[in-house]
Amino acid sequence: MLDTPKANRLHIAIFGRRNAGKSSLINAITGQEIALVSDYAGTTTDPVYKAMELLPIGPVVIIDTAGIDDEGEVGELRVKRQRKF
Repeated sequence: MLDTPKANRLHIAIFGRRNAGKSSLINAITGQEIALVSDYAGTTTDPVYKAMELLPIGPVVIIDTAGIDDEGEVGELRVKRQRKF
């Protein structure tokens, strides 16, 4: 599993509004504190990637993304980045 290149893994991204629980879901799926969780909306600013084995699927990359409803000048840049997935 550790030898599987990132490009050969199924990519699973979690999208949603700010403070909807995306980071908490990533942490629950991985069983680790991969993503920072906060009551403050907009905590996740850049995608967080975690390569893992997800049975029965196999090698995957789980991606936590910033909220798709982010506001302001910097928020709009984060939304544009998420849409690249």
